Amino acid sequence: MNVVVCVKQVANPELQYRIRDDALDIVRDNLTFQVNGPDEYALEEAVRLREAHGGKVTAIAAGPERVTEVLRQAMAKGADEAIRVDLPDGREFDPSYTGQTLAQAIQALDVDLVLCGVQSDDYAHGATGPILASHLGIPHASVVTRVEVEDDRVRVNRELEGGLEERVTLPLPALLTIQFGINEPRFASVAAILKATRQSIQEVTAASAEGASRLTVRRMYIPEVTQQAEMLEGSVDEVARRLAAILREKGLVPEG
Repeated sequence: MNVVVCVKQVANPELQYRIRDDALDIVRDNLTFQVNGPDEYALEEAVRLREAHGGKVTAIAAGPERVTEVLRQAMAKGADEAIRVDLPDGREFDPSYTGQTLAQAIQALDVDLVLCGVQSDDYAHGATGPILASHLGIPHASVVTRVEVEDDRVRVNRELEGGLEERVTLPLPALLTIQFGINEPRFASVAAILKATRQSIQEVTAASAEGASRLTVRRMYIPEVTQQAEMLEGSVDEVARRLAAILREKGLVPEG
């Protein structure tokens, strides 16, 4: 069972971002970065599948040199190999471009299963996985909450709206986007972290993906505040009378 797991490095969501003067991106100087949340569950699921069925786990990330940090974290948590696909900073906003870039690197590998996080913490498109599957020419299932591999098939549970789940079977190779909570990601031991710092990371340049981006950032801005909530204070009767008056003023209830 050879599993490729896609991991992404995202800016720490707890930071206060500043928009560049040209309004086309955030100021990236002095940002701190971390692994994308859903990708941690995808990595854990990949390692568990390797432990159950043998084979190897390859972690792959697209981005500048700094993404090697999340790849080493992935190796410390169980990935056997790691690949960095060179992608200029600021290009990851386009899932079509990213999907094609990753596909070019994965096509050269012997793969049974590709796992991605359900979405990214920064852009939340939830589209990179399906687009990647399209470029690879393999079936995919999204928002997966359970994975079972049987011979040349994989059975999965997919989360639907309203608490429903769908049970589907896909032939291998296939791609799955993994939902939060499917497992409990492990912590890396100190020994594993030290070992990961010495492991090599393969670097790939997907030159033919250049120019594939179909999205253009027109403007990045903080939405203008146009309305403000009014907090009603006082006793229950006072608040009720004031609320009724507001509803009448707005024509939402009849006078009387």
